[in-house]
Amino acid sequence: MKVLIIDDDSDLLEMAARRMKKKGIDVLTALNLKDALEILKKTNEISAIICDLFLANGENGIDFYENLLNQTFKEKFILTTGDDSADNRIEKLKKSYSNFSCLQKPYSIDELLKYLG
Repeated sequence: MKVLIIDDDSDLLEMAARRMKKKGIDVLTALNLKDALEILKKTNEISAIICDLFLANGENGIDFYENLLNQTFKEKFILTTGDDSADNRIEKLKKSYSNFSCLQKPYSIDELLKYLG
């Protein structure tokens, strides 16, 4: 399994990547959506994307997911957030798309692995 993690918190990003690698998961990381898109263009075997809801420079994980849907993205997409301000949009996406889920921060690697299935 190959997973792309997107988060603007470099410490959290490194910690999650390190723990997932210990579980045998191939991990790619990006601090922003521009880098994430570059990785997606170059790598066609990504099984799941884990993306923070609010990123630096006003970037938004929900908008990123909706953009990916326009490109026929079908892999798992796990939105991570410690904020509940976008609950309505998140619930609508969870009901509409079977590949979309949301994981509340802070989360454990074991919780994340359950979402990855």
